Amino acid sequence: MKMNKYTNLAAIMSVSLLTSVAQAAPVDVAVNGDLETGDLTGWTTFDNNGTIAVTDTQANGGTYSLNLVATVPSPGDPASFPVAKNANIGIGVVQPNSSATISFDLFGSLEGAGGVIFAEFFSELDGGGTSSSVILGGGPLFPTDTWTTYTFTTPTGADVSGGVTLQLKADCGANPGCTVDAYFDNISVNVEAVPVPAAVWLFGSGLIGLVGMARRKKAA
Repeated sequence: MKMNKYTNLAAIMSVSLLTSVAQAAPVDVAVNGDLETGDLTGWTTFDNNGTIAVTDTQANGGTYSLNLVATVPSPGDPASFPVAKNANIGIGVVQPNSSATISFDLFGSLEGAGGVIFAEFFSELDGGGTSSSVILGGGPLFPTDTWTTYTFTTPTGADVSGGVTLQLKADCGANPGCTVDAYFDNISVNVEAVPVPAAVWLFGSGLIGLVGMARRKKAA
């Protein structure tokens, strides 16, 4: 009776383990998505005639947020479109042709004509290039004076050997009198993780093997 009890328990444990591996929870691969380092650690930035900073002027929980400002004060001034990237994140973790959920909080203001925000998601190739690129939401976003949470779910590309990239851009183009002042906080990129290493599968298989041995012993 005891043998049946323990062999059944081992079988249940092994099945539960293998099931949990198959249904692994999504993993947030964003780096410094809450900006609470107080600096641009984990972010690649391109000013492009604007400014990019981590600031405590605004935050949606915590102390800091990411601030992108695009501005074209006068006619003839150059185009302004600062870009911040959480680039090549999740290498070796994110799976191709899987689901990614991107979320962030947005606050800010627009002045003049032509100002927009773009959030883009790229599936990166090792060594450069992309296997897919998506404008999240299908078009521009517009900040307001109320913190708003945006969440997008999109597939990854067929090749993610270079990880994935979330790109945030404030864009005035070359429109004179335009200013975009945007704050981002609580940025996350949740992806379906590569299955747990084979060692875990071996452990589960070992449990099943022990069950079989116990049963054979009992039969003998």
